[in-house]
Amino acid sequence: MQAKWCGRCALALAVMVGIEFPVSEGSSAGVGQAEESSRAAAAAELDAALAEGQLERALELAEEIAAAEQDEYFEALVRVVAILCRQGKKEEAVAAVRAALDAGFWNFRRLLEDPSLTLINRDDGFRAMVRTARTRQYIQMLERDSRDEMQKPEEVMASLAFRPGERVADVGAGSGYFTIPIAKAVGSEGKVWAVDIQQAMLDFIADRLSGEGLRNVELVLAEPDDPRLPARGVDTILMVDTMHYVKQRAAYGAKLSAALAPDGRLVIIDFRYDPDAKREFAPPPEQQVPREALDADLAAAGFRVVKSFDFLPEQYFVVYQK
Repeated sequence: MQAKWCGRCALALAVMVGIEFPVSEGSSAGVGQAEESSRAAAAAELDAALAEGQLERALELAEEIAAAEQDEYFEALVRVVAILCRQGKKEEAVAAVRAALDAGFWNFRRLLEDPSLTLINRDDGFRAMVRTARTRQYIQMLERDSRDEMQKPEEVMASLAFRPGERVADVGAGSGYFTIPIAKAVGSEGKVWAVDIQQAMLDFIADRLSGEGLRNVELVLAEPDDPRLPARGVDTILMVDTMHYVKQRAAYGAKLSAALAPDGRLVIIDFRYDPDAKREFAPPPEQQVPREALDADLAAAGFRVVKSFDFLPEQYFVVYQK
């Protein structure tokens, strides 16, 4: 779960930099009382659901309360930084954002595009700071302890049964979640290409490889529309939670096909299309790729389904060949 800012965090930042929020007599008091009343009613309903053992309802209520508070405090935080920018206090504004990022604030686009933050968000150093924080939080999400329960990496590895000497491309390698175990599985005679479009991810993998003493992995900085793999040189291409980012899947599939050796396989693991499901780390519904659509796109690139597995709780797991 993304770290969330509480009201005290935003208020503490305001106090730290010496900002006083103007208070309008009359209307603001009424709004504040209404908000407090609404919070109290929601909290009372949550307490009642817990007391009655209605845990699903209690969870739904708790998530609604957290979401409402998150939205409110996002705005409070941005107001703090925006006021600093209007005052021309660039160093204080950057310091406030840095503290927010360190605490888990994740609305990176808002920080980079909000016109009220122009004093800081056009600065190359500031933008680099925000991008670094975004990468750090993304890696933390990929490496979260709870991912194994959903991703079942040991079962996935056993199902794919990589052999010593195999040549494998991990396309969309991210933090190296699968890159490292695959490199160990194929051994020194095998080879792994860790492919990603973000250099920061490849740098993170490089550090992991150094720590593990693995030398059979080549890092590939790819383009969004080109994995940059050697022609007919890969035995297995694995894409985990990556295909939903690809805009032209048939054209991308053709490039994957060109990289596969005879009898090579393409393995896709991605989130099932379920716009109504509450899944913490799934892409938004408009980005999810239905299995039927994926099969059709890859068929256009010359692939056919040869095997599928159904043990993953949130994802399909499909093996294709040419």
